[in-house]
Amino acid sequence: MKMYNKKIAKSSELQSSCIAWFKLAELISRKEKEKALSLYRLLSHSFDKAYALQVEGDILWALEDKQATEKYKQAAYLYKKEERLVAATAIYEHLLTLQPKNYNFLTKLVALYILLQWPEKFEKIYEKILKHFDEGLISQNDIIIISKKITNFANNQINLQNDEEDNIYFHKNDDPTNFIWILKSLSSILKKHKADWLLEILKKYCLEHNLNLDT
Repeated sequence: MKMYNKKIAKSSELQSSCIAWFKLAELISRKEKEKALSLYRLLSHSFDKAYALQVEGDILWALEDKQATEKYKQAAYLYKKEERLVAATAIYEHLLTLQPKNYNFLTKLVALYILLQWPEKFEKIYEKILKHFDEGLISQNDIIIISKKITNFANNQINLQNDEEDNIYFHKNDDPTNFIWILKSLSSILKKHKADWLLEILKKYCLEHNLNLDT
């Protein structure tokens, strides 16, 4: 009898939860922001912090609220801190679709694709950075700095980000040879795009710091 009562209670709880989520969807569709957020905060008490922020971002985005971006960024930061890199990457990819000219999101994705060992994605995002430079959206100094960081990371296992609260490092047990592909990709992309000036800068930089560029 006790087992039966527990099943009934669970079923009732699930039904209440489903009704609440349906009500939330209704509030969002009617653009009732305050009511929607209040209800969501009641529903999200069992979520981990990163996921709760991500869903709050989704709600704000659906409500066309600019605060959505900040919630997404907070969620991505926590995902990275918890080494949930795939989740962090998915958020930054979404942010980039919302703000395709945001250079900060591009550099975050460069770092994440490297750590995920995803050459195809890395190459596409680095090519976008080159396109930003060609279109005058970033400076020559910007592209030199990110290119040097990538080269340093592949050679010396240093962090890819400047900001202290958002550093991305190798793990201590990572084999540096796992990242040789970065150098091959970087050199190949620069040759493909005929960015000889940047390639020469990197070659000189590598010679001066005893780093490897073209494997």
